[in-house]
Amino acid sequence: VAEEKLTFVHINASDPADPFISKISIGWKEATEKLGVKSEEYFAYADLAKMIDYTNVAIAANVDGIFVFNSLDAEALHPSIEAAIEKGIAFALVSTRDPVYGPDEVTFVGFDIEEQGYTSGVWLAEQLKDSELVSDVKVAFMAEFNAPYSQMRSSGILRALDDAGITYTASEIYEVGIDLGVAIDKVKSYMLANPDTNALLGMGSLSSPATVMVLQELGYDPGEVKWCGFDLAPEVVTGIQAGYGASNVDEVFNYGFYPAMA
Repeated sequence: VAEEKLTFVHINASDPADPFISKISIGWKEATEKLGVKSEEYFAYADLAKMIDYTNVAIAANVDGIFVFNSLDAEALHPSIEAAIEKGIAFALVSTRDPVYGPDEVTFVGFDIEEQGYTSGVWLAEQLKDSELVSDVKVAFMAEFNAPYSQMRSSGILRALDDAGITYTASEIYEVGIDLGVAIDKVKSYMLANPDTNALLGMGSLSSPATVMVLQELGYDPGEVKWCGFDLAPEVVTGIQAGYGASNVDEVFNYGFYPAMA
């Protein structure tokens, strides 16, 4: 009798059309193929309830391993993680750590997201100082949604500005969604309503290209409004090459590959 394959499940909070998420999926598929396990993938399209439902269904099915890319709510997912651990199901996370379990019980793959934001903030502080913008700087944060990843990245950026002695007024995290066209329209509306913005910052893989594209579409010169983002969409690369700013890059493929191997 052939030995039954292990079953690993990848549950992602976002949309597979997002270039960041698609690379995670590629890494996951390559790893599970190397391991010879049965692989399943489910995408929640930014719906927290759906992400938790997919997780609970996998737990009820007694799968062997679950990987969740949770960019939505660490606290809300914890009861499901606890149930999985109690059943002996291996669990791995990317983007947001579990608030209770350490890495010995729940594998975490990725950066310390707040420190990642801090690194970007150090770069931003240097750009602001070079332009003699050190007081009452108007900072705007754009993100796919207001969630742990964007909150921690923005917090790290502001901590770096504090450490650099720069005073600022920071916007709330402005949600632009997960459709690039819609995101561009929302960022453009914000900039037209807030023309005194000194720094426009994208917190994710769609808000980053949207922000730099809007700066170009509205005719801002490179460096006129400071910009930085996260991840490397083609539009982000074009913006960097044109001199608009910088991006903090994740090893995205490995975010899918390593959880399966763990």
